[in-house]
Amino acid sequence: MAEKIVSPGVFTRENDLSFLQQGIADIGTAFVGPFKEGPLVPTIVNTQSDFVEWYGTVDDTYYTPIAVAAYLREAGAATICRVGGIGGYTERAPVVLTYASGTISSSLAVLFNTDTETASFSSGLTLSSNIENLGRFVISSSALGIFSSSLDPTSADNVGSVFGADPRGNKEAYGYAWFSYNAASLSMNASASVLSTILENQDFALDACEAQTPYIQSQTISGQKYNLFRFETIAGGNAANTKVKIGITNIKPAGTVAGNNYSVFTVVVRRYDDNNKKKAAIESYSNVTLDPNSPNYIYRVIGDRHITIDENGKVSETGDWANKSKYIRLVNFERDPSLAPENLPVVCSPWGNAPYKLPVSSSNVIITKIPAVTYNAASATTYGGIDLDTNTDNAFYNRALPYLAPTGSNVGYSLETDGLLPVGIVATDLAKRNFLVAFQGGFDGMSPTIPINKGAAITEGNTQGFDCSTLTASGSVAYLKQINALSNADEYDIQMVVTPGLVRKLHDKLVDEVVNMVQEVRGDAFYIFDGTEVNGTIAEARDQASKVDSNYAAMYYPWVKTTDVNTGKLISIPPSVLMPAVYAANDRVAAEWFAPAGLNRGGLTGAVAVLNKLTQADRDNLYEDKVNPICQFPGQGIVAFGQKTLQDKPSALDRINVRRLLLTVRKYIASTSRYLVFEQNTSTTRNRFLNIVNPYLEGIQQRQGLYAFKVIMDESNNTPDTIDRNFLRGAIYLQPTKTAEFIQIDFNILPTGASFGG
Repeated sequence: MAEKIVSPGVFTRENDLSFLQQGIADIGTAFVGPFKEGPLVPTIVNTQSDFVEWYGTVDDTYYTPIAVAAYLREAGAATICRVGGIGGYTERAPVVLTYASGTISSSLAVLFNTDTETASFSSGLTLSSNIENLGRFVISSSALGIFSSSLDPTSADNVGSVFGADPRGNKEAYGYAWFSYNAASLSMNASASVLSTILENQDFALDACEAQTPYIQSQTISGQKYNLFRFETIAGGNAANTKVKIGITNIKPAGTVAGNNYSVFTVVVRRYDDNNKKKAAIESYSNVTLDPNSPNYIYRVIGDRHITIDENGKVSETGDWANKSKYIRLVNFERDPSLAPENLPVVCSPWGNAPYKLPVSSSNVIITKIPAVTYNAASATTYGGIDLDTNTDNAFYNRALPYLAPTGSNVGYSLETDGLLPVGIVATDLAKRNFLVAFQGGFDGMSPTIPINKGAAITEGNTQGFDCSTLTASGSVAYLKQINALSNADEYDIQMVVTPGLVRKLHDKLVDEVVNMVQEVRGDAFYIFDGTEVNGTIAEARDQASKVDSNYAAMYYPWVKTTDVNTGKLISIPPSVLMPAVYAANDRVAAEWFAPAGLNRGGLTGAVAVLNKLTQADRDNLYEDKVNPICQFPGQGIVAFGQKTLQDKPSALDRINVRRLLLTVRKYIASTSRYLVFEQNTSTTRNRFLNIVNPYLEGIQQRQGLYAFKVIMDESNNTPDTIDRNFLRGAIYLQPTKTAEFIQIDFNILPTGASFGG
């Protein structure tokens, strides 16, 4: 509104030049490495509780979760880049053990190899023809010798006990499945026999992926059941199969809710390990519907957004609705066009599920003898659908699936066929209209038998289970997938990167890829990496540092010991596990332009010992070659006692505090200036820029980050020619403050009678 001034007076106006809305969000560190569970795409976590909920409890299985947990105690945000397996594996000739007695024939165990890289264990394992009574048999094994076992679950040496379920065990085989619940229902007798069937190779040659439920199906309509939708986990990997399960309840058929022609129902996300007597619902979505025009449309309420990352790190997104659930989403129509609403009759209600798939595949008829999924009948207190309370064998189906997995003897579940709801009849008891579905198909993308090498066991071909011996090795490809995704600064806003478990001496090409990503591609992040293995020498650390020339990276030495919070035992960890937390604590109590080093701000919280106690000479040698020493001082703890970047040329940027000052300033000014793009190139716009930058730099100066600065954006660097070419140019001159790394104090001894007068 125009201001009209006629008579004399004092008139005040407000001109908001602070332009605060351009401020950047809380930016955290990106942690790249393996986790036991969690999403397979970069994901921001803001609290310890969210981290544990999504990625599992912290233990010493991998280094990366320990690093995140330490960091989140000091900082407010972390970007988790879970490295999943690439390419999967092939299980060679697994063995199925079947109990047969009279007309009864049932497969009770499936044995997989513990060494998938060599000939299958079945070539060295034979069953004796001397079958004993009560399901006992003799196995001759080249590794285990000759021993007897039993298919009787009450026997102390049953198959489950003899072989165990550890894929990384020291036996030739492990129990991929042991159907003890089914075995207990059989009548063991002296005439029983045990048959051994070798299946063809199992093709698990798949990348890491999320888990899905079977299709949720409709009631029978004109002789046909329709696939309505299916759920998928947000997290990926084997652990996703047993994280949660889904209850569908309060089902109100189409036309029974006033003003709604579609079915209305409730979706409950339950913890996988709960039971019907003590249900643990962690999310609930009430009165959702299949009506695509309703605000309660199930896809809109829960979400169907699916993100993938290709081998080049390109992020692709499908789905129309943002994910509202922490745990699940719907499989969207782009990925499965058959689920589009135009393909479904309006009268459809969720009434059951399609058959579960079998976690082994074979053309051999023996797989039809593997116990099928059993279902509960729906009641007011017990969900219908898969029985996970009493039949422990059903858990066999909540796991990874081989390529083209069959259904075996499985059938689907329907409220029509469990004795409660005959076809065409709607139950009058609303509380009994419910059923439960579980997930399957989540896969880590790698063989479960691969050892997780850490510490002194790390090699080029195995660091935490990943082969990073070359850039084309499966582990390197998996890492590069996440690293290349992080190269997209528009998609992922980070200020630092760590890759705990990668050691430059062994994985130099992969480490150098990260250095190139932060420096040449992004130009706005810092990288802390490890140079040597756990027992690496000072000479080796110096050698690795000499091979990198970058002020966007830093290296520390030596490794340290910390306490495993679960076992109380000491474990050795590389410096990159705890150093991000040191940086975060430094930023919290001071600022990015302060040195994350020394007794005030360089303490490694959680470290209890160093693996190489450094002398002054050791520290001199390391620091001379750009390696930051980690020192253990008596009574003063373990601290980072250096803050050099890996830049060769002596300049202000060979110090971490100056590099991080520049990163902070650049990121802030680039972020805020983005709001000036496409504005008029006039003095007004330039003044807006100056009113953003000058106060910000003044604040840094007041907080001891700068000695002086100068900002120029006027006619001197925005000539008519520059303006005609649609450029807006600015120049910022900074004098960063330097740290007092070397304190020299002269003690002068004077003769008797010398005067101290001024």
